[in-house]
Amino acid sequence: MKSEPWHRPRPVLQSFFTGTHNFTRSVRLLLSFCRRFPLTVYSAAVFILTAALYLWGGSTVTICVDGNPVQTLHTFGRTVEEALSEADLELQAHDLVSPAPGSHLMTGMTINIARAFPVTVTADSSVTEIWTTPVTVAELLEREGFQLGPWDRTEPAEDTFLTARAEINLIRVEKVYSTRKSVIPYGEIQRGNAALDRGMSRVISGGANGLLEELVEITYENGVEVARKVVQRTVLQEPQHRIVERGENTTLERGGRVLKFQRALYVTATAYCPGTPGSGCPVDKRGCSACTGANPSGRTRTGVPAVQGQGTLQSPRIVAVDPRVIPLKSMLYIEGFGFARAEDTGGAIKGNRIDILFDKHADVVGFGVKRGIKVYILTGY
Repeated sequence: MKSEPWHRPRPVLQSFFTGTHNFTRSVRLLLSFCRRFPLTVYSAAVFILTAALYLWGGSTVTICVDGNPVQTLHTFGRTVEEALSEADLELQAHDLVSPAPGSHLMTGMTINIARAFPVTVTADSSVTEIWTTPVTVAELLEREGFQLGPWDRTEPAEDTFLTARAEINLIRVEKVYSTRKSVIPYGEIQRGNAALDRGMSRVISGGANGLLEELVEITYENGVEVARKVVQRTVLQEPQHRIVERGENTTLERGGRVLKFQRALYVTATAYCPGTPGSGCPVDKRGCSACTGANPSGRTRTGVPAVQGQGTLQSPRIVAVDPRVIPLKSMLYIEGFGFARAEDTGGAIKGNRIDILFDKHADVVGFGVKRGIKVYILTGY
């Protein structure tokens, strides 16, 4: 096996001098090149210096108009105003620039331009044109010195962002308060009374109206009333309700007989006769009797003979009634006259009124008019 040849190590000092010799030789070559080609060296130096100044001495900014990027600019200007001038962007008097024109430029900065536009404000009977950038209605009014009262409102609403040619109406709202009094009508409380005949009633205590006070809110917009509402009610005096007892009794006893009735009522009673020749009823020139008119037939509306009767169940009196109050054919008990049946009607008999039949006209004349006669409408007959 063949061994590698042995080399003696180079001394350290010898290596140092060898490296120094090579560096010195490179410098001499560079200086020789500069002496032989000076123009080339100068041009290269200027290019390198210019590139360095461009890369490290200027600022790159983005310019946006109304939120839209329109230009990216590398500039050596120091302020926002200088950059905009270099970008050849014309600013109107009311345009808003952010950051401010005097702000120093920094690489990566975004310059925002908000273009101004006109809007109109109608307030207090006057119209004002104002130039503004996109702000809310509230911000514009505050900036322009329009004072809003606690109830004032705007159209459109205060949080609306403005656009070109927007119309703002400032509506002055005023609220006025007044009081008014009114009557609270009393009601009626009814209760039964078994001792009182059905159909009868009596007032236990009369009613009295109450008194109500209302606070009314009246709203005016620009001096014109637009709303009115009650915001508070106070009862100054409670109403006192009327108390009425209604009868519940449906039986009466007459002559040892217990009678059942549907209801009782008070009537005004008059009298009439059949108008036939035997009754003695006056007849006019046309042949009309005073009680029953033309052609008296001697019969009632229901067709039964017009005979006075005795006032008993077997021979009841005959009366004329208003069928809307007392149904025809009803058996009645009339205080002071006994039993009667509703068999007839009459043109003058309306409401709580009855006409009692007499055979003779002389009895009719003597009867006259009697008020407050109690009548029972019986059941089962």
